[in-house]
Amino acid sequence: MGLRFTWESPSCRLVLCAVLSALAELGHAGLTLEEIQARAGAAGQGLEQSDLDEVVVVALQHVRLFPVPEATGSLRGDLLRLLETWLGNRGPDERVIAAVLSAAEWNPGLRVAVIEAFDRPLAQAVGALLARATGDGAAQPERIQTLNWILRGLALNRLRAVDARTLVDLHQLVDHLLDGLAPGGGGSPCRT
Repeated sequence: MGLRFTWESPSCRLVLCAVLSALAELGHAGLTLEEIQARAGAAGQGLEQSDLDEVVVVALQHVRLFPVPEATGSLRGDLLRLLETWLGNRGPDERVIAAVLSAAEWNPGLRVAVIEAFDRPLAQAVGALLARATGDGAAQPERIQTLNWILRGLALNRLRAVDARTLVDLHQLVDHLLDGLAPGGGGSPCRT
């Protein structure tokens, strides 16, 4: 078809929302041309099989997983607030990312879209939390990378788990994270 899909176009928005809802409900394997057309109505009738990868990539631009929580005054409180949502069931955006993780391994365009929707926002949230905790607004890159790497692994585990609700004690998890970030591995100077 050669269309360029964009969130600004009302008809494209219907198609992109149909893609997100199908991914969240049916997974990547259930995302078919017919399913999108049924969900998007008339807006999806011009869609072709060759457009599917593009609409998934554009639809992922609307996924929001890691908003930076409102500052609590401590890194411990900020981390708890960021991780609290992990105690519940997966939301639609998490289900969308979970649906495309495996496909992203083999599809370069989808891989970039997952990085933009998952990896980059997590790194930005972690960087913002650590920057607030340092007081001067700058956090050491190795601290950001370390915390981001650990949280990314935990988030991926949650996305891939059959039961996404975790039985982890978040207070204990945050204590371990803060201890690991402290210089020399001792008690964290950021824990308040």
